[in-house]
Amino acid sequence: MVTPPAAYATAVTPPGNRPHSIAVFGCTGNAGRAVAYHSIKSAAKKPNNNIHVALSGRNRAKVEKVLDGIIVELRSEGINTDDTKVDIIIADASDEESMLRLAKSTKILVSCAGPYMRYGEAAVKACVEGGAHYVDITGEVAFIEKMINEYGRKAEDAGVALCPFSGYDCVPAELAMWLVSKALEMEDAKLGDLALNFRLQGEGGLPRGTIDTILDGADGKGKYERKDGGGRFYPEEYRKTVKDALSLSNFALPKYQLGQFTGPNFMSVINVPVLCRSAPILGISSDLSISDKSVVGGAPIFLNGYGLFGTLTYIATLFVGAIALAVPPVRGTIRNRLKGYNYNGNPAGKVFVDASGLSLNSKSTATAKCVFPGDAGIYATGHFAAGVANALLDATSSDSNSPMPLAGFHSPVAALDGCRQGLLVGHLKDMGAEIKVEVITDGDVTAKMIDATKLQSKR
Repeated sequence: MVTPPAAYATAVTPPGNRPHSIAVFGCTGNAGRAVAYHSIKSAAKKPNNNIHVALSGRNRAKVEKVLDGIIVELRSEGINTDDTKVDIIIADASDEESMLRLAKSTKILVSCAGPYMRYGEAAVKACVEGGAHYVDITGEVAFIEKMINEYGRKAEDAGVALCPFSGYDCVPAELAMWLVSKALEMEDAKLGDLALNFRLQGEGGLPRGTIDTILDGADGKGKYERKDGGGRFYPEEYRKTVKDALSLSNFALPKYQLGQFTGPNFMSVINVPVLCRSAPILGISSDLSISDKSVVGGAPIFLNGYGLFGTLTYIATLFVGAIALAVPPVRGTIRNRLKGYNYNGNPAGKVFVDASGLSLNSKSTATAKCVFPGDAGIYATGHFAAGVANALLDATSSDSNSPMPLAGFHSPVAALDGCRQGLLVGHLKDMGAEIKVEVITDGDVTAKMIDATKLQSKR
């Protein structure tokens, strides 16, 4: 069963004369700085410099320091920011009035202040009341389920688009599913089996807010108790898909997939529910199966067991880490050390995503190979969020002749699915992404190359 697209409300152009195109709230955090960096960088590269960016946080001196550092970094890359409009706005998640002023001043608000179960609601509420479209980089499914039940209907009525999960979790996974699904649609086929392989290159680390979120979860903090009558995060008919994808055998054990052995992708506990929430919007049936894995064993050759030996070591390391996190004194030690923790990211890193989609009738296969710049936790997350923000800005502009995005809470690819051709893909490619899509059907000798910027929903 697939819910018909007509059941979804559409967004509207933000009302009033707003001085800012995109505002980044929480820009002094590591991931927030990366979102600000990519937002300013993309604005500076626009030929007419008509994107007006605002950076926002509680402390003006800290925000100014972030801005100065970004300008220095961009100049070292040969990018001139002299004509780029960037303002500073002071706002605090504990001050509703300041958050509402921020939301009313901008068309798109990117919220980067986490953990979101602690600090995220203020930005959601401000956007719904202030008419700004919303983007965030959360991976907290429970938080978004809570926000959907509390603000989802109000946002739909107000024509406000809210796009959570716009960072590393879960843009690459959702985009890969969309790419192979739409490629199959060109062959009049429907996606049945989805295989995802994630591989990271270069030094990496986690944002401080992400580590806080993991520790909060281990401590049992921030749990969301669903109210009677409150909707679930994804439709009931996709429960089997989620259960199978996150079962012990599929999630935790090694699996030979797309030509090599793979291990657990701990992000799949976020990716899979998000994919199942967006699936009906994208026209993907509940017969979907998902295998979301990590490549950790190096290049697949005979000497490393085609990745098996490295994968087994990785699984053992995760197992020991999970046991350690279950011990309260260990979590306490990590929290103490976190006070002095700082990881600024690695712009030279890369995120590789290989996807394969087999049609329901098993006669057609589509593949997508994507390379995104930056380490997963910081620079790639900034890349994804800024790309979504720019796409949402384009889609909701007053002079747009294309269909509007969906209003209410939707992951970014689903929200933008019905807009103009190549919208999100085009913005990500402009910012350095490489995307290659192919499809082959039984009887074909060679695979057919597909221009990813030409893919679009058939609805």
